[in-house]
Amino acid sequence: MDGTFTLEFARSADSLYALAASPDFARDGLCFAACRSGLYRSQDGGASWRLLRASSEPVTTALALSPAFADDRSIFAAVKGGVLRSSDAGDNWFTAGFPAPPPVFSSLLASPDFERDGFILAATLEDGVFSSTDRGLRWQPWNFGLFDLAALSLAMSPAWTVDETVYVGTETGLYQSANGGRAWRHSGFSSELAPVLCLATATSQAGGDMKIFAGTETQGLHLSCDGGESWERLAADAMPDAVNQLHLAQDEGGAASLYALTNDGVMQSDDEGRSWRQIIRVDGAATAMLPLCGVIFLGIQGKGVMRLPRN
Repeated sequence: MDGTFTLEFARSADSLYALAASPDFARDGLCFAACRSGLYRSQDGGASWRLLRASSEPVTTALALSPAFADDRSIFAAVKGGVLRSSDAGDNWFTAGFPAPPPVFSSLLASPDFERDGFILAATLEDGVFSSTDRGLRWQPWNFGLFDLAALSLAMSPAWTVDETVYVGTETGLYQSANGGRAWRHSGFSSELAPVLCLATATSQAGGDMKIFAGTETQGLHLSCDGGESWERLAADAMPDAVNQLHLAQDEGGAASLYALTNDGVMQSDDEGRSWRQIIRVDGAATAMLPLCGVIFLGIQGKGVMRLPRN
């Protein structure tokens, strides 16, 4: 496995939980890494890193940046029992606490229209989904109809500003909401395929319809083209078991590629998930992936963050 380790862990037992980057990464080079040892920031495209917050407990487990980060500089970091918010790219932090017992967060997701609506969701491992409509200052549980509170992953419709559709993957299946998470219903995703570890949505280049991708713990990758009512399995031979993360990324020309993090490495599809090729094979456990313009960051258990060229 060729590449450059840009952030090496101080302790071999350290782990990386999440990666995030500025929407304008190609220009500003800002990216963030949430590790067991703390929260790090790079301002030079991952060449060097600065520790922003040291942590033994609580550990940062999820990150999210505002889509309007270039203007509002807002970043969110989930720790056990609360969500940290910064409005200056991580120099200063404010904590929004949650009622006891403290929830453990699995995912954070800001609205594509965050600059206007200030809306952000948080998924937790035992307490379902929380939402904030005031840019992370106050949070409330939104679990009506969500019968499985072990929430593992989140995704919003590409047409969020119109349809307010959001999805949450759980230990037992996949739920969807047509009113921004205020009420949930079970989708057509079979519970036999769960848990749903990761989700991604994209607009089909052919017809403009939404595609939903769901990565599972033991049953590979699945696709729905009808809003989650019916599903088909993709690339069963290439991804026979766990799909741990999904990311949609565009190149400089605007063409979109879908990336999947498996137990063996990173897979890439350039045709909306129909065919896949392995672009990175890992020696060890890969815990997080972030494809960006011209580069892929990959977290390796006990080693750090690798920066590799993106094809």
